[in-house]
Amino acid sequence: MLQSDRSHSQAPVESDEIGLDPSYYLGILRKRIYYVIIPFVLVLAAGSAAAMLWPPTYLSEGKLLVESQQIPVDLVRPTVTAGSKERIQVIEQRVMTRDNLLAIMDKYQMFADQRDKLSRTELLDLMRENTLIKPIELDQSRGRTEGLSTIALTVGFTDRRPDVATKVANELLTLFLNEDVRNRTNRAMETTKFLAREVQRLENELGSVEAKIVDFKRKNVTALPEQSMPQLATLKAELAQKSSVYSKTHPEVLRLKRQIASLEQVATPAPAAPGAIDTEALDGLMAQKASIQKNLETAAQKLSAGRLGETLERDQFAERLQVLEQAVMPQKPIKPNRIKILGLAFAAAAMAGLAGVFAVELFDRTIRGSRDLASVADAHLIVSIPYISTKRELGRKKGRMAWTLVLLLVAILAALVAVHFFWRPLEEIWTILLDRLLAARLLG
Repeated sequence: MLQSDRSHSQAPVESDEIGLDPSYYLGILRKRIYYVIIPFVLVLAAGSAAAMLWPPTYLSEGKLLVESQQIPVDLVRPTVTAGSKERIQVIEQRVMTRDNLLAIMDKYQMFADQRDKLSRTELLDLMRENTLIKPIELDQSRGRTEGLSTIALTVGFTDRRPDVATKVANELLTLFLNEDVRNRTNRAMETTKFLAREVQRLENELGSVEAKIVDFKRKNVTALPEQSMPQLATLKAELAQKSSVYSKTHPEVLRLKRQIASLEQVATPAPAAPGAIDTEALDGLMAQKASIQKNLETAAQKLSAGRLGETLERDQFAERLQVLEQAVMPQKPIKPNRIKILGLAFAAAAMAGLAGVFAVELFDRTIRGSRDLASVADAHLIVSIPYISTKRELGRKKGRMAWTLVLLLVAILAALVAVHFFWRPLEEIWTILLDRLLAARLLG
């Protein structure tokens, strides 16, 4: 038996051991336990502090709906024909001007803690970064980008104070609505003014041509009264008919009155000038008159449609923006995600602890086992002697285990507190678990 033990104690240590030895690495962790715990606790504490002290950011947003024209387009055509997406882009550029944003910032005393450090331009950049404007588009062409049509618009604002975020978001919604109404009404008014000037120009040209025709007839036509009487009667009958339909200022009524006045002026003809009458000149004047009359009728129709379109815009029956959802005060912040930060902090703390052990072991050349000894000496001259722990070492081991348990309990308690305050109350979680267990038992 003694010989057997002696032979066993003199067994050489194999130096070419292959594979992982868990006991070897566990021994390293036990010896370097403080290099694991200290970085772990420090990094986890720093991450937890960052998760809890990071100021929350709230997002308040509302939605604007692009409402279609209430009156059928076949009855009244709108004056503003720009697409909703293009119109919203123009409105966005006008709303997000420097004066508007700075006025909102001063109204609600925003960025009070940064006004002494940042310039007005930098504060303006912060306002634009915190503003959210996102069109909601409908694909009308089954996947083609050019077929996208904007049907709604999301307008929001982020701030550390939820009440300020809500007020600024509603302020932006109001600016969008007012700018849309002003933009469409101004375009309709400009269109009507342009058409009115065009009608006035054509009326002046028509009056000038008619004056030339009257002057030509007075100088060259001697039998005009007999020839003009049937035409005069026809014009008077047409004037009576159209006066019952149109107003006195209608272009068609004014044109008939001018023609009747022209024929009445030449009722008493002047003696004809010697020589042949230039019929080609008269035909040219008549053709010019007919062309101007045709253009005048077209312009008058467009002016009438433009006035209807302007009325449509003034009464807000055309396509317009309408508040679909008012901005309300947010109840939960959008960032930071404290649970995610705590998880990342825990992972970083674990990596920091392992990195600390790895760094220490990388520069430590102490021989702790047969494997380390075999790397510097002949393995056949080395035998393994079991390690005998002293009472002091056993006490230290128990103390380290106790501290480890305490730290583990503290970490679990901190995790429960974080879950209770930043995610969901523990009693609510417990109630949900009991309900699910009860439901599973009833189903089983």
